[in-house]
Amino acid sequence: MENLLCPWDAPIFFIISSTAPTLLYYAYIPIILITLFYGVYVLKKDNYSIVSKLLFLICTSFCLWVANIVFEWTSNNLVLQMFSWQMTAVFEFSIIVSILYFVEVFISKKDIPFSRKLALSLISLPVIFLLPTHFNIGSFYLLTDDCGGNIGHLWDYIYIIEICSVFWIAYIGLFKYRTSVFAGNRKQAMIFTVGVIVFMSFFFASGFFGDITNNYNINVAGPIGMAIFLGFLSYMIVRFKAFNIKLLSSQMLIAVLFCLVFAMFFVRRIENVKYTLAFTLIFIVILGRSLIRGVKKEVESREKIEELAASLVKSNDKLESANVKLKELDKLKSEFLSLASHQIRNPLTAIKGYASLVLDGTYGEVSQSVREAVDRMYQSTQSLVVIVGDFLDISRIEQGTMKYDFTSFDIKKLAEQVVGEFKPNIMKAGLTISSLAGPGDYFINADQGKIKQVIGNLIDNAIKYTPHGSIKVALSRHSLSDGTSGRVRVTVSDTGVGIDETVIPQLFAKFTRDKDAFKTNVSGTGLGLYLAKQMIQAHHGKIWAESDGKGKGSRLIFELDGIR
Repeated sequence: MENLLCPWDAPIFFIISSTAPTLLYYAYIPIILITLFYGVYVLKKDNYSIVSKLLFLICTSFCLWVANIVFEWTSNNLVLQMFSWQMTAVFEFSIIVSILYFVEVFISKKDIPFSRKLALSLISLPVIFLLPTHFNIGSFYLLTDDCGGNIGHLWDYIYIIEICSVFWIAYIGLFKYRTSVFAGNRKQAMIFTVGVIVFMSFFFASGFFGDITNNYNINVAGPIGMAIFLGFLSYMIVRFKAFNIKLLSSQMLIAVLFCLVFAMFFVRRIENVKYTLAFTLIFIVILGRSLIRGVKKEVESREKIEELAASLVKSNDKLESANVKLKELDKLKSEFLSLASHQIRNPLTAIKGYASLVLDGTYGEVSQSVREAVDRMYQSTQSLVVIVGDFLDISRIEQGTMKYDFTSFDIKKLAEQVVGEFKPNIMKAGLTISSLAGPGDYFINADQGKIKQVIGNLIDNAIKYTPHGSIKVALSRHSLSDGTSGRVRVTVSDTGVGIDETVIPQLFAKFTRDKDAFKTNVSGTGLGLYLAKQMIQAHHGKIWAESDGKGKGSRLIFELDGIR
């Protein structure tokens, strides 16, 4: 049986019988090569996404189906013929299943649910179980000029599934077209659906009518549907960037041209050469035009990139030069600020000292009007001394020359000391101040002078934004569950104007002030809280602000690591 041959005449060209279609190889070889190359190309370019994997599965199944048909026409071994006819059902149905899976994933942009996968598996079971039975191929015939198989009722089932698949794909595409908000998505859904339906129609019709008429030369028309489908996909890639591919590369177009020209070697009859040549020429003109346009765009893009790169280099050079100048100016600014502050602070200290002597009566008694004038001069000088000190601290911070002398001390005693120093000014402003802390000590390892300055800045800020009411300085300690000393928290709260929630995120930035400062006739530089934040961060602590709303006061809080 294995040596039994179909009663064909001797092979004429590449093991092909005289009964086979004259354009068999020309019709099938290019589409096999193009489809396989297309599937691999999209798979790699789309980084092996699920939709590109499904397209590759379609291309692979289609190539196996076409190769199987070619084998049916070219093999004259009865056993191999029988096997080939039986396997046609597997290849054909795998195309149907992969197309259905592919369409739903492409349309929805996500994998299908498990229930859909189960449904696809269930409709595939009859093909798998009935493959080696007479329901697939009922009988096999040997004729004087041909041999082949008579299909069974399994193929009725396959054709019904194919027809239903076409209607299901049309429904999915129409649903996507109607529900899409953007015109681009609607157009893409329409083009994709039409391309798939054209492919399925050619694929179904070539096999169905071949089986009905027993004229299998019509199978040559089957690959036309795949060519049209790939054309639709190519348009979507160029027009809509489908599969995350921006353009079809020149390698892809050259490969298609190669397949078309290579297939002309398999034209068996000289009278068919002019038709195949004309057909090939048309495709060469179309693909050549696309190739030229693609190369032109690539050249233009490369020229633009080179221009942008040259411009970027120039811009970088200018920015680098400007950055160097800015650093130099910033350094000069900081140096000037430091020098000017030092020069200003000396005479201010002298003015403040002499004003203090006058107020203390060192130079004798003065009239009340003179005393008030000197007192204003003293207070103004004191404010200027604080501002100059703030500028000096900022200069040191920006230059990286700020020094910290870390020692162990009780911040509770320090806070009480600062409150005592501020009490006269607070009472003069018509406010009250109090300090509250739990029993025990509150030792921390920090720069005592800097922490004193931070507490003073927070209290001074509270005075400025509290027209009437009270200020409270509270200390608390938070022990951790692991037995470590935890954190020491200092909270300066007031009953003032409160802080707008939009200002809180920028409150500790340089020169930032709440707009309500102007309503309360408060003058200030907006540097106190900025310096407090820089100093607390240098101690690896954190500082923040809270407020319950406008007119409900505010809380300025900082935390530092405590020690036992």
